[in-house]
Amino acid sequence: MGQLGLSISSRGGFAPLAFADYARRAEAAGLTAVFATENASDAMALAGMMGGATTRIAVGTAVTNLYLRHPALAAMTAATLDEACGGRFVLGLGTVNPRFNFETLGLPQEPPLTRTREYVEVVRAVLSGQPVTYSGEVFRLNDFTPYRPPPRADLPIYLAALLPGMLRLAGEVADGVLLNLMSARQVRVAVERVQASAEAAGRDPADVAVACVLPCYVSDSLPAARQAARQLVAGYALHPSAARLFAGSGDAPQMAAVQERLLAGDRDGALATVGEHLATGLVVHGPPDSCLEQVAAFRAAGVDLPVLFPIALDGDWGQSLSAAVDAFRDPVYADA
Repeated sequence: MGQLGLSISSRGGFAPLAFADYARRAEAAGLTAVFATENASDAMALAGMMGGATTRIAVGTAVTNLYLRHPALAAMTAATLDEACGGRFVLGLGTVNPRFNFETLGLPQEPPLTRTREYVEVVRAVLSGQPVTYSGEVFRLNDFTPYRPPPRADLPIYLAALLPGMLRLAGEVADGVLLNLMSARQVRVAVERVQASAEAAGRDPADVAVACVLPCYVSDSLPAARQAARQLVAGYALHPSAARLFAGSGDAPQMAAVQERLLAGDRDGALATVGEHLATGLVVHGPPDSCLEQVAAFRAAGVDLPVLFPIALDGDWGQSLSAAVDAFRDPVYADA
């Protein structure tokens, strides 16, 4: 089956033990990684629950909000989780949603690229276990020394990236990039940007893993699957980066029309505006065999680790998670 991850949305309102249970089920099905999201939740704590419930699968965050934690704390938490789960932790970092950070939480509006670059530098310095003195535009540390040396300095750091600037930064400084909100065609362009940046920085592009979060809804009911996909795309239309992400693509006018209807309060009209081409490009959906083919298209576009992100239809997150795990079960684990 190859590398395949699962991202469990905190928007589902699952209790911490449910995250542990889904991670256990994902591991039993033969998936190779499981991630927690951070939407008004604590992805680090949830990843700890998942790590404690599993023994083999990689465990991480996709992503934790780098505006919420000091990088020294993020490094120490990541090191603690990594040690607790036997070296299986992946630290996925992202700037998340500017509206949430700056309007909902009232956080300082520091430049995202500067903050992200410095954040990675500080995390890596702390993971080295050596005293850290650092003076940047955003972060400053004076002789910070972990009481317990982290077990490994090369704990993998993945950066969530949508737009060219962050894609280039991921290629320059990260161990992996986490793509999202992209069709397979857009993924090819993003991968080229990441690889070109890695080469320019004197790195081997193969050292930067490409992961891609794939919203999915697995169902033999094609009408239900299409409706779930339309709901998800309509939600994307209001993302602050949507206009820039789809600029110049053939889908840009349609996405703009969906956004216009949503802002006018016409949700039904917005859903009706989402065409099949747009929904199919952004959301893996339909019967299991069709979903397997759609994931294969992303692998062909350069994705090393597809990360399934089961989405809800009318609020039912649990059913979608279970269907996705069952559909992508590795035959090697069929009797597990």
